[in-house]
Amino acid sequence: MLLVTFLSAAFGQDPASGWMGYAVGTYPGIITYIEAKWTVGQNPTVGGAFFSPWFGIEASDNLNLIQPVNPWVGDSWEIYNEYYQWVPEYNQNSDSATVSPGDVLFGSVTYNPSDNSYTMVHTDLTTGQTVGPTTISIQQADNGAYKNYTIAYFVMEKSEWDCNQYPPDGKVVFYDIKVEYDGKQVTPNWSTGIVDDNCNCRASVLSPTSIQITWNTN
Repeated sequence: MLLVTFLSAAFGQDPASGWMGYAVGTYPGIITYIEAKWTVGQNPTVGGAFFSPWFGIEASDNLNLIQPVNPWVGDSWEIYNEYYQWVPEYNQNSDSATVSPGDVLFGSVTYNPSDNSYTMVHTDLTTGQTVGPTTISIQQADNGAYKNYTIAYFVMEKSEWDCNQYPPDGKVVFYDIKVEYDGKQVTPNWSTGIVDDNCNCRASVLSPTSIQITWNTN
């Protein structure tokens, strides 16, 4: 849930309004590690928009999201780490770093059993800039039990813009995807979906380790 400011989100949960094409992965057990690489898109031909390709992990109730994000912030690209929860509504962003079109990015989320938390790291492999580590404690459900993060998402988010305000390359490819459940590398059961049908934005599973999201640019 990519936010600049807090928004009213009563009774909401993911997949959320504002998401366009996305892929979702599940597998029995708890996510203990996930990583992926992708390339920063070209600058939009028309500026002023705020959107992001991102990946992340979600609690099984779809109410808590841990996500390395790569937003276009109107006139430049950034990377930062974000945590969003729906109930009670809360959003936390790390410090950000500016990145450039064509830079190769790497993001990871790691489970820490010693303190029941997850740590995000987000690196520009082209320049060496790193954001994080950012550690998020696992939250408790209403019954007092700690939540289980079981869902992986790859998403293009923020749907209110004209097609020429998205990157003119028309796609982002997440590759070298690695996912571990309960400490073992697995291939999740991938599926794709759409929330807001804008600019024909669609996700497709290219392989067990590669997901592409495409959109129209005019």
